[in-house]
Amino acid sequence: MLQQERHNKILDLLSQLGRVYATELSVTLQVSEDTIRRDLKQLDDAKLLRRVHGGALPLQQEFDEYRERHEEVDPLKKRVALAAIPFIKENQTILLDSGTTCLQLAMNLPTHFNFTVVTPSPLVATKLIHHNNIELILLGGKIFKPAVMALGATTNAMLRKIHFDACFLGICALHPNKGLSINNLDEAETLATIIEQSEQVIALGSSLKLGKMATHKVCDSNKLDLLVTDSNSDQHILNLLKEKGLQIEICAD
Repeated sequence: MLQQERHNKILDLLSQLGRVYATELSVTLQVSEDTIRRDLKQLDDAKLLRRVHGGALPLQQEFDEYRERHEEVDPLKKRVALAAIPFIKENQTILLDSGTTCLQLAMNLPTHFNFTVVTPSPLVATKLIHHNNIELILLGGKIFKPAVMALGATTNAMLRKIHFDACFLGICALHPNKGLSINNLDEAETLATIIEQSEQVIALGSSLKLGKMATHKVCDSNKLDLLVTDSNSDQHILNLLKEKGLQIEICAD
């Protein structure tokens, strides 16, 4: 087997399993463990996986503080947000998460029918103050400044008293096998509570967020109903997510 073929197989197995071991790869690919270790080092150097003792994990998703980037207008995130709008229906109660993609969604919400928006994000709430057709509920609690959102016990208690027809979550990292994850424990718990209270869970994220892992797990990928992403997403990863039951919506280029 050629080196590139081995690399492709290693990455395919990592997408499916969420972790690979050098000893098992050696048997599967019928090469020595030294060869596998060199392969893993090369893939790590190319930033295609994260080499750890005995094997490899998916890349760790890097996290930029939302408070430092919320005013940036990313055309890709706007396209993802616009593709999510048809999933909002009249008279629904929906939740909009914090994050730049959800902020773009908030700035482009429908104005021709009535519905309720609940959000833990003061920035999202500010964008909706002048929407006469929207009943707006801002969740209380301690503000987690890097994400500019309320979270923790008070926020979670409020969430458990509300039923959402749909929630829209901007994702940090989504892996078919390892699920949805994020880099802050309290935020992970608040997101898990949102998902528990929602009939439909809609994840918004570019191709850069897929096949990655963060520190704290929010939920398994099969807890999500729909992923809105872009056409650059790895088709193999999308197929694995479909096998978990997710509907995939690709935004316009």
